Amino acid sequence: MNLYAWEAAMTSAASAATTSRRIHWPGVAGIVSGVLMLVSLLVTYNISPEYDGKDGLRKTVAFYRDGGNLDLTEAMTLLMLAAALLFLWFLAGLVRLAGGRSALVLLGGSVFTAMLLVGTIAGAIYGISANNTDAFVVGPETAMVALLLFDVSYGGYIAAMLGAAVLLFAVWRASVTTGALPVWLGWSAFVIAVLSLAGPFSAWLTVLLMAVWVVLAGVVMVVRPAAEE
Repeated sequence: MNLYAWEAAMTSAASAATTSRRIHWPGVAGIVSGVLMLVSLLVTYNISPEYDGKDGLRKTVAFYRDGGNLDLTEAMTLLMLAAALLFLWFLAGLVRLAGGRSALVLLGGSVFTAMLLVGTIAGAIYGISANNTDAFVVGPETAMVALLLFDVSYGGYIAAMLGAAVLLFAVWRASVTTGALPVWLGWSAFVIAVLSLAGPFSAWLTVLLMAVWVVLAGVVMVVRPAAEE
């Protein structure tokens, strides 16, 4: 009996360790993803030209003729790509925790990732082209394309946050009905989801809030299994 009990205990411990690892690493991926999103977005916001004013075209041309700006634009695009890939890993862990609302979490998270990349690439493709193609000339004529791409980029962020709203509402419902996630995390998701519905006016802010929320959710996924154990 003691041998059987020992084997059962070891099997249970191994199963618990496997479960902990399965939740732990997606949480780490979420933390890193959120941090990379924040860095990429904040740097991009800080260096982007004010293209919607009377001098928008002139400022855009001056911005893209600066090699340092082009290098930063390319680097932040790569950071966002890494963040998106890590977010998909985090999303897999979040889907498992969502239970009956896992389909909505997966749908919303997939749309968020795809549209975030669309917004990022649209806003950066002009700069990447200018930085890597000697035949590409930055001037008033070609910079008009950059102005259009800025609008496409912001539209991508709006669509991304509408997808995120689906994910966040589903997480909120899961947190208040099943307790799979802390209630405070669910209600913070609810607030961001509501703000996301004002997309044309709030997408620049809510995408930052989403990155912060991903970091917090990742921390919860890392810490909670250890606390439960």
